[in-house]
Amino acid sequence: MKNKLLLCLGLLFLALSCQSPTEKSAPQTTDQPTDLPTGQQQAGQPLNGAKQSVPDLEEQVAYHRAFEAVVWAMPASAITRFREGLYELPGVKDNVVIAFSGTLKPRHEVITANTVTPYIAAFTNLTSGPMVVEIPAATDKASLYGQVVDAWQVTIAAVGPTGPDKGAGGKYLFLPPGYQDPIPAGYFPIRSTSYRLALAFRSVAGKGATQADAYAYTQTMKMYPLSEAANPKATQFVDGLPLTINTLPYYDFRAIEDIHDLINVEPVDPRDKVMIGMLAAIGIEKGKPFNPSPKIKAAMERGVVDAYHYMQEVTRKGLEASLWWPDRHWAMVLVPDENRGFSFVTDRSVDIDKRAAIWFPAIFLPPIQDENAGVVYLSAIADKNGNAVEAGKLYRIRIPKDTPAKQFWSITVYDNATWAFIMNPQDRSGLGLFDRDKLKVNDDGSIDIYMGPKAPDGLESNWIPTMNKKPVIWLRLYGPDTPFWQKSFTMPDIEMVQ
Repeated sequence: MKNKLLLCLGLLFLALSCQSPTEKSAPQTTDQPTDLPTGQQQAGQPLNGAKQSVPDLEEQVAYHRAFEAVVWAMPASAITRFREGLYELPGVKDNVVIAFSGTLKPRHEVITANTVTPYIAAFTNLTSGPMVVEIPAATDKASLYGQVVDAWQVTIAAVGPTGPDKGAGGKYLFLPPGYQDPIPAGYFPIRSTSYRLALAFRSVAGKGATQADAYAYTQTMKMYPLSEAANPKATQFVDGLPLTINTLPYYDFRAIEDIHDLINVEPVDPRDKVMIGMLAAIGIEKGKPFNPSPKIKAAMERGVVDAYHYMQEVTRKGLEASLWWPDRHWAMVLVPDENRGFSFVTDRSVDIDKRAAIWFPAIFLPPIQDENAGVVYLSAIADKNGNAVEAGKLYRIRIPKDTPAKQFWSITVYDNATWAFIMNPQDRSGLGLFDRDKLKVNDDGSIDIYMGPKAPDGLESNWIPTMNKKPVIWLRLYGPDTPFWQKSFTMPDIEMVQ
């Protein structure tokens, strides 16, 4: 028996050794089975049986690059649309100041703007050389507060009492990237990181002064090129109050065109070189026309739309993770990065998701957010029972008499779809302490504010219309006081009335 076994083994060995080279070395392919366990299959190719997941990789890449580009460019895209939307107004161009003679109304479509203090906005372009912005000294009538931001909404200068002039006024000189010429004396020199700049100020009325006083004071500021400093032309002003305005970002193919425009005009920061290279692979390059085929354009538009929904989702999750009081449903809107700012750039990474989650619902953020912040923003992410805010429902928020705001408080309502005001016949998007004389006040000094499609009987003065839109409800505290920061004060949750 043993001899027969040895004979069989010998014959088998002989048969194997007589195989042809082709028979012995036939390669395995992804279409052929293998006896190797999963994880031990041949390297250098996909696992056996794995197939290309989409029929058109070019189309798939265009979709993904567009998706990531919209998330990456969110701060820049928002300020681009802010600028271009205001450029559509009659008479508005570079170095023209848009000064609102009153507070914003629903017809002014701006991302999460306030309805309490009038705005001032202007834009400039440094491609032709340095620009001067003259800030008037604060008076008993008014003072200017605000910031100047670059093309990515990074604050490069604050003005007024919080800026270098400390309220005494002065000439701010904005220098283009790489500027090497001598800097004249008598200016606050500000080196810009981009060519296109935007400014947003508020003219705050002094004690006993009127809004008209503050508006007149605004028109004493000046903008002109340094080359005209010896004899500057009069600064032009446009009142934006009576006009209809749309400054909201686009979420269609125009979003990609805005990114192409950004790349064509602005210098590239080292943090963005990887994305710039990825976009070049789909035809978005500096100095080159961008005319994708209908197929690629459609793929990009799908990516843009999905990016919008993704940013809605990451914004919602960010708010849910930022509750200010553990037993309430008020979320802190502006949660800064590890440096107390909003760039989300570290030595290791750029967190574009967290950056987008902050800049998607906001523009012109402060450079620093800490316990010295001049204003805080709280968002009601659910009612007192923990249910998400719904469209078509009536809600009430009770503002306690002792709400810790050294200056004032306000409630503003936005459309969740756009993060802008909700158009309504009452022309009302917010109410606050400055409206107290018109509001019905409770016996204990608290005030009930209602938000919904229809006002409660007899309380129209305390109502903000929502027109069956899903509302975003923000509470602003101007000059948040110690009880807020120490959390000894707690804000009541909103309540669904019907």
